[in-house]
Amino acid sequence: MEGARVEIAPFRTIADFATDANFSSPAVGDSSRWYNRVKQNLLYYQTNYFAAFIFITICYSAMNLHKYLTGMFILSLLLGAVSLRERTQYGPAPAIAIGIGAGLMGHGPAIFYTLCSFLIPIIFTVGHASIRSRNVKNKVNSAVETLRVVPTPMGHLIECLEGGSSWIRSLSAQVKVQ
Repeated sequence: MEGARVEIAPFRTIADFATDANFSSPAVGDSSRWYNRVKQNLLYYQTNYFAAFIFITICYSAMNLHKYLTGMFILSLLLGAVSLRERTQYGPAPAIAIGIGAGLMGHGPAIFYTLCSFLIPIIFTVGHASIRSRNVKNKVNSAVETLRVVPTPMGHLIECLEGGSSWIRSLSAQVKVQ
């Protein structure tokens, strides 16, 4: 990815994002329409969603900072042990030991609290993108922005999730080989 440029999308006004918005239930029966609505809203409001994600995470973690930091510490130990499992002779045993140890020491709620601090903003983002109806201004701006050559961070993320990224394809090919 040398030389790849990424451009940050503009921050949309709060009025455009929330107060002057038209909200309607998504077309759950037509998954392609629902997917298109979510995708277009994620691309159009990506900076707003990022700011909301950071704001919600900070507010949620500040409500019980000790529990949040304890959960972050244990989760980082778990992730470290999982990432080292292939490089050691012990396999998944360290990760299992850390998980069981944390559970026995009563840190399960801290882990759950920390996971919720990331899941709640994700649920908010997907929920808002699902029920936010696009107006004419959004549709015109989206059409103009799709012609841009410089991708945005959300564009890269959506490309990865859709399986269109060469990095994801090579990673999944390596996992299938092992």
